Amino acid sequence: MRTVDETLRTQWDDYVGHQEHGNLLQSWGWGELRAHYGWKTIRLAASRPGGQGWAGVIQVLQQRVGPLGWGYAPQGPVLGDLSDVFACRALLRQAASQLRRNRIMQLKCDPEWPALSAQADQLIEGCGLRPARFDIQHRQTWLLDISGGLEAAQARIPATTRYSVRVARRRGVVVTREEGEDAVGVFHDLHMQTVGRKHFHSRPLSYYQLAAQALGASIFIARLEGQPLAAGFTVALGDRLVHVFGGTSTAAPAARASYALQWAMIGWGIAQGCTLYDMWGVPRNFDPANPEHGYATFKTNWGGRLASYRGLMIAPVLGSPLDGVLHAGEAILLRNRPLLR
Repeated sequence: MRTVDETLRTQWDDYVGHQEHGNLLQSWGWGELRAHYGWKTIRLAASRPGGQGWAGVIQVLQQRVGPLGWGYAPQGPVLGDLSDVFACRALLRQAASQLRRNRIMQLKCDPEWPALSAQADQLIEGCGLRPARFDIQHRQTWLLDISGGLEAAQARIPATTRYSVRVARRRGVVVTREEGEDAVGVFHDLHMQTVGRKHFHSRPLSYYQLAAQALGASIFIARLEGQPLAAGFTVALGDRLVHVFGGTSTAAPAARASYALQWAMIGWGIAQGCTLYDMWGVPRNFDPANPEHGYATFKTNWGGRLASYRGLMIAPVLGSPLDGVLHAGEAILLRNRPLLR
């Protein structure tokens, strides 16, 4: 076990980005973003004696509010092999030890372990994990296979969606990749329009500006005759392209700007070496007939598949029934709180 410092930032992100179940929320930049909001970070890596490389990593965010404290590993730990119970247990135990020294008595985690998986069952049992009473992140996301190059990715997209991309092109929609505060400002305007229509949870402009810088995000903006119609906040991390946030206008719906936007982001991700596109979040009880789930239905138009995970779990810290008592109290205090992503 070792604590990982800034000198290994590149190695950390390279490891997280190239694991099958790695996630942007375990990236170095995500820890830096949360640090702006009062969270401190523990980063640990596990490797075997004489082995090559790491067997797993975990990034734990910790925060104190008065006498209370929380430890949370968003979408972690990340393992090189889901059958490696030993590495997972070592990471969680070392994280719990450091939290106890900081007088923090809770550790929650929600790794991307498949919902139906014998290996995940063994990890949960072997590490003493228990299901939580609430979730912080979405349990489901929508994934697209973008391996094999642009033509191969295009062939996997349904014909109706390819047609919509062509319509957007014919109508003159232009998509640009941009960076900087001005680009984030354009994105935020469109994002807030979507938030108002869909009643999503949102944050102030300053949050997205910090996030773009910490995560190295690219802002994609689709315009028609200079007017912004759709925007995406997108990050390429290792093998995975992640569509973190988005926003659209209700103007010119016939232009199908959102289709042009998504296809431009996919093309850029392929050029960066990404082979998987994470469209980021689908409701737990997804119903295509529910108008409130329209944003998720749009994701299904691109083909791909639904990926379901185990949800939030409680890791042992105190090693007694107090772990469950503390979490029950927290569940009551946070019962009206939205997802933290």
